[in-house]
Amino acid sequence: MQKMFFSLSALLLTAVLVAGCNTSDKSEESDAQKNEPSNTSTEQQKPASEDKAVDESQETPTSNETDKDNKDKTDTSSKTEQEVKYKQKGEDKTEKATESKSADLGYKMQQLPGFTLTQEEPGKDMLVSKENSEVFMRIETVDASQSSYADAKTSMQDYMNAVGETAALSSEELAAFKDVKNVEGYVVDFDKEKVIGVVFEKDGLISKLTIHDNDELDLTDAMLKMAATISKN
Repeated sequence: MQKMFFSLSALLLTAVLVAGCNTSDKSEESDAQKNEPSNTSTEQQKPASEDKAVDESQETPTSNETDKDNKDKTDTSSKTEQEVKYKQKGEDKTEKATESKSADLGYKMQQLPGFTLTQEEPGKDMLVSKENSEVFMRIETVDASQSSYADAKTSMQDYMNAVGETAALSSEELAAFKDVKNVEGYVVDFDKEKVIGVVFEKDGLISKLTIHDNDELDLTDAMLKMAATISKN
């Protein structure tokens, strides 16, 4: 009987010790979890201010981009447009011309959309019809301080006399050249083609024009109207 009582006491004691150990282990694990720093949550969660800064850096254009946009707008708006009225085959026409600048000769002019302005060679530009490259106007300009109108006029007369029998252009044909200091023009008529030479002084520039035209397009008046807008760049 005593032996049985001793065995029961031993079993109860053992159970109490095991339960106590389990409770102690759980408490230690719980304490360890509480004391352990929550690195994962810190790494995953970024401050809202950082996210906002990233968004703003992506959405807000840099100062260089803003300056470029403003420059592009300025360049576009600085190109002035002007209506040019001219006669073609006896018909009155009106078109919008856009300002173009010579690459090397220091002048600007109003250019109609049906033409292309290119450099022919040093000292000479070509304004060529897009419809027919044989219809064009050669443009030569020089600063008035480096030459004289008289010399330019003599040079033009010599050239036109070499082309053929010349006739002077009337004041009506040269009416587009209103605000010029001096102007004179000549024409050589062929069967269906003609060559026109004009020399004028304006805005400190002396300009020589040589126009090749034909009856099919008849763009002489259009080219003269554009040439009349030539001024120092």
